[in-house]
Amino acid sequence: MAVIKVRDLAYGRLRSPDLDAAEEFLTHFGMIRAARTPTAPYMLRHEPAHHLNVTEKGDRAFVGLAYYAASEDDLRRVAKAPGASDVESIDEPGGGRRVRLREPNG
Repeated sequence: MAVIKVRDLAYGRLRSPDLDAAEEFLTHFGMIRAARTPTAPYMLRHEPAHHLNVTEKGDRAFVGLAYYAASEDDLRRVAKAPGASDVESIDEPGGGRRVRLREPNG
């Protein structure tokens, strides 16, 4: 039985030692910059989503995926899953609320 139903994929999060190269690479797929902080470009493909990709400064890595939950109630429900974080505010471009989870493979 599902804990919540995901509404849609929100964005992927990666790490790269060269943010300029990462941003240029993503433009080859039609993405444009929605925002850029000193540590990450936030790239989008179209409105209304704020961004589709975040590439953080760091060693090359796949960090994770973010999904849209249907409601704040869904966030509170998934926060009760084993190992889940509390519902927290996102302090980066695009804002919002989230619950952090670790998938079974770590």
